[in-house]
Amino acid sequence: MKKLILLLSTAVLMQACVATPEPPAPKPPSSATSKEDRFNRFSVKAIKERREKEYQKKLVELAEKNPAEEVQKAISNNQLHLLMYQSGRSSPTKIPGLTQEQLKNMRCQLTQIDGMGDTIYGKNHLEYRKAIREYATQFNLAMYPYCQ
Repeated sequence: MKKLILLLSTAVLMQACVATPEPPAPKPPSSATSKEDRFNRFSVKAIKERREKEYQKKLVELAEKNPAEEVQKAISNNQLHLLMYQSGRSSPTKIPGLTQEQLKNMRCQLTQIDGMGDTIYGKNHLEYRKAIREYATQFNLAMYPYCQ
């Protein structure tokens, strides 16, 4: 019995040793772009174009918002906050619509506005920045009484 088990075990091991793995499946024809196209995707021009499209969309979305209604939604959800931004890495925090004196006794959190860094990608981005500052001014003035 031991000899039979030993013989079968050896046969199985030998079979495993001579088994050949299947060759890798051929890669399907790639629809990937050339190296140059992939490089251009990350070029300054491509990044600016992409960001301009994003800010064009954000500008449309912002035009549909009403600061007074947004303040009422925030109050009803108990999410009291003011909008703020920084124009670059070393610039001070700016809270549109409010003075430093008004900010001394403030009890609201601050929420960072997107798109206000030290780079302007183009016309749509510049227009978005102007519109978001105006929106933030109106929002902050309406929210401020709830932050005292």
